[in-house]
Amino acid sequence: MRPLSSFFTSSCAAVFCSAVALSAAAVAQEMDHSQMDHSQMDHSQMDHSQMDHSGHEMSQEDYRILREKVMQYKTMSDEQIMGSMMMMPPTYERYVSDASVTGDLGVIVLAHGAGEPGDTFFSDALSNLANDYPTSIGFGMAMMNGDHLQSAVDNLAEAGAKRIVVVPAALSASGSVYEQWAYYFGEREEASYLPAPRVKQTVPVILGVPQSSHEIITDMLVDHALEVAEDPENALVIILGHGPEKYEDNVLELAVLDTHATRMRAKGIFADVRSYNLQDDAPKRIRTNNVNVMRSWIDNADAYGREVVVVGYLLSTRGIQANIAGDFEGLTYTFNEKGLSSNPKFIKWIEAGVQEFAGNM
Repeated sequence: MRPLSSFFTSSCAAVFCSAVALSAAAVAQEMDHSQMDHSQMDHSQMDHSQMDHSGHEMSQEDYRILREKVMQYKTMSDEQIMGSMMMMPPTYERYVSDASVTGDLGVIVLAHGAGEPGDTFFSDALSNLANDYPTSIGFGMAMMNGDHLQSAVDNLAEAGAKRIVVVPAALSASGSVYEQWAYYFGEREEASYLPAPRVKQTVPVILGVPQSSHEIITDMLVDHALEVAEDPENALVIILGHGPEKYEDNVLELAVLDTHATRMRAKGIFADVRSYNLQDDAPKRIRTNNVNVMRSWIDNADAYGREVVVVGYLLSTRGIQANIAGDFEGLTYTFNEKGLSSNPKFIKWIEAGVQEFAGNM
């Protein structure tokens, strides 16, 4: 693997308010918790009054449900499951608009969360949106309850909102985190984690679906490929996604990835563009097969003298990227590890969701 130039070091100060702020947020529901150092997470800047510390006294039925629904928990003891959940970023609401901001339309942005200082960087990046509309962020996976979502709805209603749009910072509607959010807002009958009371909608609320095929995502993928490609016209670009566990969900997501690859090929910037999912949480043999498919692409392109560039269809910069060096060991390629949340256009993607979902109300 050819070394990257210092994209993540010396340039940070110059672009702190955009790319660095969002990179530090690393808010993907795609984030691999096994790669996160939760012991270093700083919660000192959190609004602890809204933080979800409930549910720590779980019943045996709760453990049974979690083992049934979360593949990684199937073989864990009660203590191991609790330890895993305690290390996850907290679930809480953060109201980000000034008290003087009022209006008929309220906005809730849902994010996986990454702890501090990332959550504050993410909140600050939404400042323009928060100046235009009463805006709240719902951080966390909401595995045990949706109290923070109820708080967000209530606070926006108090700010004068007559209708609320909920924008998920997510790349897949089949992901368990999005499905849990959808459960709380009444768009899904079954919880993907633990069941709990739904959000009471005191004003009309619409939950948008992840804008996974939006052209802004295509533009971000192009940006990240161009950052590391030495000779774009001779480069094979591989769009690499985390991917869902289930076959049928993977088929749908691969179609989305192919949409981005088709657009990128049409721009005529690169020699070729392909896309594939790791299915990182699927059984080992499935993931290994997916890795081998991409290894064959890289090896074949290298044999024909093509430069190979890999970019992530990932929100977070801190996740499955840590495993790629081992997956593609011995091959010649360049991997831009940046997640989409590190791109300055990421907030434009969020803002586009507000406009689209509000237009559907």
